[in-house]
Amino acid sequence: MSIPCTEFTPDRLRTQPQGQIRRYLGKASDQERQGFLDVLSHRAAIKPLSFILQVGLSLLLFVLALVYNKLLLLMVAALIVPAHNALLSLSLAPGTRSVARAGGAILALVLMAVAFFGGGYLAHELYTQEVSAEALPFSFLLNDSWLEWLILLLSAIFTAYWFTSNSNLSRLSAIVFNVLIFVQMLLAGWQFARVGFEAAFPTLLLAVLRLLCVVVLMIIVLWSLRIKIKAVAGWLIFVGLILLLGVAAYFCYGNKLPVVIEEPEEYQEVQVTPALTLETTVEATFTPMPTATKQPEPSPTPRPTNTPQPSPTPLPLQGRVTSTTGLYCRNEPGGVEIIGVLAYQSIVQLTGKEVQINNRTWQELETDSGMICWVDDAFLEIIQP
Repeated sequence: MSIPCTEFTPDRLRTQPQGQIRRYLGKASDQERQGFLDVLSHRAAIKPLSFILQVGLSLLLFVLALVYNKLLLLMVAALIVPAHNALLSLSLAPGTRSVARAGGAILALVLMAVAFFGGGYLAHELYTQEVSAEALPFSFLLNDSWLEWLILLLSAIFTAYWFTSNSNLSRLSAIVFNVLIFVQMLLAGWQFARVGFEAAFPTLLLAVLRLLCVVVLMIIVLWSLRIKIKAVAGWLIFVGLILLLGVAAYFCYGNKLPVVIEEPEEYQEVQVTPALTLETTVEATFTPMPTATKQPEPSPTPRPTNTPQPSPTPLPLQGRVTSTTGLYCRNEPGGVEIIGVLAYQSIVQLTGKEVQINNRTWQELETDSGMICWVDDAFLEIIQP
C-alpha cells in the first residue's frame, strides 16, 4: 500500500478509536507506520519560542502564588506549564530511534526543573509575611501516598492513549504531571531557601522518580499500541531510562537505612515533698511544792496550724525541633497527610497527648499560629519549664 490510500490514510488513522489504530498498525507496512510516527512526532514537537514563553509565564504565576499563598494562582500556573510535549517527545524517542529527540526533550525537562526550583527559592526571598514554624505553602502537595501514585500512573496511561488518537484530553490529563512533579520542584526550592539542601533533596528526588515513572509507563503504553522500540538507539534510550528509574527508586525508598536516634532523656517525675514544719511540744512538768497544796496543771500549748500555700500553676510543656531538615506536622498520629513543616530549632507547645504506634511515640502540639498537629517525638527535645 502507498500513502495516501482509501484503506489507510494518516487523517483517518488519527481519528479512529484506539483499538482500530492498534489493528491498523498491525497490518500496516513499514512506510505507513513511519508516516504515522512522523505525524505523532510533529504533534509532540517542542517549539522553542512557545516553550520559553509558557515557562516564563507559569514561573511568574508560581512565584506569585507562593508569595501570596494563593491556591488559585497555583492552579492557573499548572495549566500553563509546557510539560506535555516534552514528556511525549521523550516517550516517542525509543519508537522513532531518535537520540536527538530524546536529548532535546531531556534538555527541556531539565530547564523547567531548574527554572521552577529557582522560582521557589525566589518566592521565599520575596515572602514578606512573618514566617512561622510551619510556613511551607501548599505543603499538602508533598504527600507521597498510594493515592498520588495511582492518579499519576492513570494519567500517564490515558495521556498516551488519548495522544495517539489526536484527542485534546491528553493535555488535560497532563496537568496532573504539572501538579505532582513540577510543583514539587517549586516547593523544593522553597525548602532549600528555608532549611537547606538536606530538606530539598528528598522532594527533588521524589519529583524525578515520578517523572521517570511517567515516561517509562507511556513508552510501554505506546509499545502496546504497536509503536515498538526500534534499533539499537531506541533500546539504549529505553534501557537508560529504566536504569535511571531504578537509581531514583533506590535512593527514594530503598536507601532508607535505619537511623540511630539518640533517645531523649527520660524525665522522672519528681515528687515534691512539702517542707516539714517544726512542731513545738511543751510537756508539762510538775514541780513538787513544799506545801501539800496541789497546783493546777498547766494547759498544753496548742500546736501551730499549717497555713495552706497556693499550689504553683504548672507551666506548659515545650519542645524543640532537633531535626536539621525540618519536621513534618501530620493531621493524625502516623498519618500520611502533611499539614505543615516545623523548622529546625523551632519551639512548640506540647499538649501532653501521646500515642504509641509501631513502637514510635507521636506527640500532639500547638504551633504559634494555633495549628494542632502530631509529630514524631524522636525529633523533639523536651524543654523543662
